[in-house]
Amino acid sequence: MCLLGLASLQAMAQQTTCNAGRPVKLADQTWESATVTMHVVKTLLEAAYGCKTEVIPGTPAATESALAQNDLQIIAEIWTGRSPIIEKAAKAGDIKVVGDTLQGGAQQGWYVPDYVVHGDSARGIEATAPDLKSWRDLPRYKHLFRDPEDPSKGRFLNCPSGWVCEQTNSRLLEIHGLNDDYTNFRAGTGAALDSAISAAYDRGVPILFYYWQPAGLMAKYKFAKVEQDAFNKPCWDTIVSGQGKLCSSDFLTARLGVGVSTPFANANPGIIAFLEKLSFQAPMLNKMILDMTESHAEGQDIAARFLRGNPDIWHAWLPADAAARADAALDLKPSAAAGVSIFPDWSAAEFVNQHLVAIVKDYGESLRKVSDVILTKVLLPVERLMQAVPAWLFLALVALLSWHGTRKALPTIVYVICLYAIGAVGLWDKLMQTFALVLVSTVFSIVIGIPIGILAAGSKVLRRVLAPVLDVMQTLPSFVYLIPVLMLFGLGKVPALFATIIYAVPPLIRLTILGLHQVDHNVMEAAQSFGVTRWQMLLRVTLPLARPSIMAGINQTTMMALAMVVVASMIGARGLGEDVLAGIQTLDVGRGLQAGVAIVILAIIIDRITQAYGRPRRRRQAMRKQEGA
Repeated sequence: MCLLGLASLQAMAQQTTCNAGRPVKLADQTWESATVTMHVVKTLLEAAYGCKTEVIPGTPAATESALAQNDLQIIAEIWTGRSPIIEKAAKAGDIKVVGDTLQGGAQQGWYVPDYVVHGDSARGIEATAPDLKSWRDLPRYKHLFRDPEDPSKGRFLNCPSGWVCEQTNSRLLEIHGLNDDYTNFRAGTGAALDSAISAAYDRGVPILFYYWQPAGLMAKYKFAKVEQDAFNKPCWDTIVSGQGKLCSSDFLTARLGVGVSTPFANANPGIIAFLEKLSFQAPMLNKMILDMTESHAEGQDIAARFLRGNPDIWHAWLPADAAARADAALDLKPSAAAGVSIFPDWSAAEFVNQHLVAIVKDYGESLRKVSDVILTKVLLPVERLMQAVPAWLFLALVALLSWHGTRKALPTIVYVICLYAIGAVGLWDKLMQTFALVLVSTVFSIVIGIPIGILAAGSKVLRRVLAPVLDVMQTLPSFVYLIPVLMLFGLGKVPALFATIIYAVPPLIRLTILGLHQVDHNVMEAAQSFGVTRWQMLLRVTLPLARPSIMAGINQTTMMALAMVVVASMIGARGLGEDVLAGIQTLDVGRGLQAGVAIVILAIIIDRITQAYGRPRRRRQAMRKQEGA
């Protein structure tokens, strides 16, 4: 009894000494290695030190700023020498970066699939760039990495906008003079970058990209590194900061450490001693990340597997008494099922993943050709036309459409002033990119939606079939189909177009059906009495009478297409959404707000003008007479 009481008191004392009983807040960042490391740290803090913990998700910039203010206490993975926020906070004494969590440091650089340089006899792939060794060889091979949007250049897949590596890669391209030969293409998210690399590797085609380890793809695939010039610390500092004269350097082999707020570090020296010993081998961490991505497991499950299978490793990080407490608390023997469930253990995830990979391998090349045709024959010509139109002429056209549709001077003037303000803050080109994508998406949706609506209005069976399909299209989260569309059609505008159409076309179909059903049957009978044909009935009677409802559908489709702008930027579509996403990822509130307000302005102008043209002509004339009176 005395021993049990002593153990209980000791456990209680341990709980109160961990951060003075307050929860330890850990950042859950957006990449796998950080998530796995965080859950290992979290589990050991709870089991070995009796800490209360709380996980706070967020982007790198947001969590780093929170750490500097002690709103977070631990970031489990900090890449030293890469984040200005961390460097500034460390110099100010607000945070400490302790330990060396990856033995040998984190590697980063420019890569191509190994088969590009050495071939792959097992897959029947011959080497297409056997002499590709360093960045100096890249201009000779730009045709291998052809950019679909600009075939005269190659495409370099950079980090997503807002990541520190995106800026360093952009400056390296400038230093090496490669901007004339390669398009600096920014993936919208890390997942989009991974999907583009995986799709290219599975198809056995060349791709040039930036990547890093620890990462699951490093364990899954074999890459060849494109050599840079020798590492030069002063040059690397200018590349990261953008200040001073830029000069060439290899990438820094970054030390990965654990970021802790200084108040937490000073109050918990025992925990800091544990974090200083925390360390993984690169192959082991890469394998853990690969297991996480391929088995679609949560970070806490991968951490539990590591702790269960490697007690000799993590015992070395802890004092003997803390390790003993962790052993007792974790019960590292394989656990039996917690109970009998009434549900079978079914999952369609593996089936879907296997068949998606098979489709990419078998039909990827054909789908990419379709993608190239849509890109080069539709999207790019429309975008270039919009960008070629002088700004004054575009403003004049908007004013003319607004005046013709509404006959109201004040709204017309406000619309023009607001569009002018977008140009004044340097977003005109991105406005045109966004408008071009919305315009093409809306036209495709009209071409698809109105005919389907007409057919469904005359067929009860088709309406019953369409109803659940349209429900799924409208309610399925867009993120679910972004990655499959990306893997099938590649990064950029085309997958964004398809994703936008899937999201935007249902309201047009529904409202077309509704408008045709609301046409007065007496009018239709009168038309039939004059002997009209079915086509005449459709084109001269029912469609004109259903026009207000159909125009409302076009209005809703346009608004929903515009709502997809930010989501589309996650898979590489450029425009205003790219700036919003970058603002979120870097905590650049001003940049994100400017682009967000520009999207709102565009949405309001399109909405008001399309609504005006959606009203029957007689109603518009009556409204004008009332206003004149």
